[in-house]
Amino acid sequence: MAAYQPIPYRIRIGVTGHRDLKDPETVRALVIQVITARIWELFPSAQRRGVDRIRDARRTPISFRVVSPLAEGADRAVAHAVLDDIQDENVRLDAVLPLALEDYLEDFATEGSRVEFTELLNRCRKQVVLRRRRISEERSDPNGQEELRRAAYARVGRYVVDHCDVLIAVWDGLPSRGRGGTAEIVEYAQQQRRPVFRIWGGLLELWNAKANDGLDASWVIAIDQFNQEPVEPGYLENLDKEHFTGPMIPRCIPAGVKAMVNGCLFPYYSKASMAAKRSRDRFHIAGGTVYALSAAAVGCAAVGVLFPAIAWIGFGAELVLLIIILLTLWLAEHRHFHRTWIESRFLTERIRCGIFMAICGVTPRPIEVLPFMGYSQTADDWTVQVFDEIWDRLPALPRYGHADCRMLNVYIRWVWIRGQLKFHRQKMAEEGKAAGRIKRTGAIVLGATVAAAALHLLLLAMWPTETGAESVPWLRFATHRGLAFVALLFPAIAASMAGMEAHREYRRLEKRSANMRRQLKRLKWEMKSATYPEQFEGLLEQVDEETMLRETQDWLMLMRYVEIKAS
Repeated sequence: MAAYQPIPYRIRIGVTGHRDLKDPETVRALVIQVITARIWELFPSAQRRGVDRIRDARRTPISFRVVSPLAEGADRAVAHAVLDDIQDENVRLDAVLPLALEDYLEDFATEGSRVEFTELLNRCRKQVVLRRRRISEERSDPNGQEELRRAAYARVGRYVVDHCDVLIAVWDGLPSRGRGGTAEIVEYAQQQRRPVFRIWGGLLELWNAKANDGLDASWVIAIDQFNQEPVEPGYLENLDKEHFTGPMIPRCIPAGVKAMVNGCLFPYYSKASMAAKRSRDRFHIAGGTVYALSAAAVGCAAVGVLFPAIAWIGFGAELVLLIIILLTLWLAEHRHFHRTWIESRFLTERIRCGIFMAICGVTPRPIEVLPFMGYSQTADDWTVQVFDEIWDRLPALPRYGHADCRMLNVYIRWVWIRGQLKFHRQKMAEEGKAAGRIKRTGAIVLGATVAAAALHLLLLAMWPTETGAESVPWLRFATHRGLAFVALLFPAIAASMAGMEAHREYRRLEKRSANMRRQLKRLKWEMKSATYPEQFEGLLEQVDEETMLRETQDWLMLMRYVEIKAS
């Protein structure tokens, strides 16, 4: 099995344009100019130096992915230019077909055109068919069929725009001649703030390249950091034992599948998992430090106010603590502890699911980012790109028969679903205990504050001034100052503890794990009867997409904007 290879960052090139090209070679030459020179202008000047450093280091390849419907003319000219004329073995082609293959082939004028289409389609690693039903199955009248075709072409144009970073439009600049025409797609790209390179008549011009409409180097940097993560051999050995050693491991898993998982999936899982754990610990330490020192700073200020003789010590200590708080916040923000944690955790969970799907010979569906998730995740996220890249590299998956599926069914229920049930049971208990400790401690602090306030009022009534009862002035002084110190410090401690609870989201995570356990138990029960390949594959996809992916995306939405707030 091929050894681990770094993940490239791919700039996705979408294409739209006319079918009739007078000079396709000129179009190809201008596309090469876009790829080799002009496209780098789309990175903001402040980020371009970082991108250049990554290119020079050559640890993270920067390559291209063409997203094309492969229609005649512009679609194929751009695809040929990137695949054949760019000296880059990492380039990829994603074919997006607007119609079922049989219907789409009918739209090509000659047999040579159909042969060219088939040859390009065979070079594609990922095929997306937007409409699988034949048009004739839905409409029998010619006008109705033509309407469905135009709607399909409009849909594929929007899909290309939604799944590209840069759009190349081979376009004469005139209005669309029908629904789904080039002008309509270019207008949609402008609405979506995609930069557009227009090619026509031997001219190349850049449209819609405003300050925030170019390429974002943060994804390049994130993938480069992922590639720099070490792969720990001991961790890989533990993963191999967990997945392929034990009484519940079916004998039907081929040795080639085990080698494929060990070589093509475990290393990436190790990198994502270790990055998530390390960043999580750093984020939690930073948050705990800030909240603890915030309360301590209030205590130091209280000392400065209540004890004038040592005020300089109290206020000096407060200043030091505030500086440490600011430095901690800056470090957490600058090193992206929180973002790296949640994004790496999301990627870890997707790879974990992919491992079990690959073992069972089932392809997981691509990560679909639902519209309501737009504020927390997009289809452009580096995690989505990395997972797609990992999966694109896998060889053909095995096919199993009925007897094999029975054994794999037991394997999935005991190793995967049972493992997740155990994880969420532990998670629910841990989060519940932590929330309970904070709640009990907060109640004690609040009770002590109330008691101190009541006692202080009582003593003020008994000792109205500090000049009376000369026999014990030091006791009154110490008592008044001590109770005042408690009144100032304890509310700050309670506020810090409330901040910690919000920072860690104990209760919501506890409830999420409880809900996840209910769903997993239901799926484990349903899985028992799924012994035939079609049933087994369908339920496995349900576990992967409807349960595991949605749970992870829900966690991502919950944790995306959890911040360390010093107030």
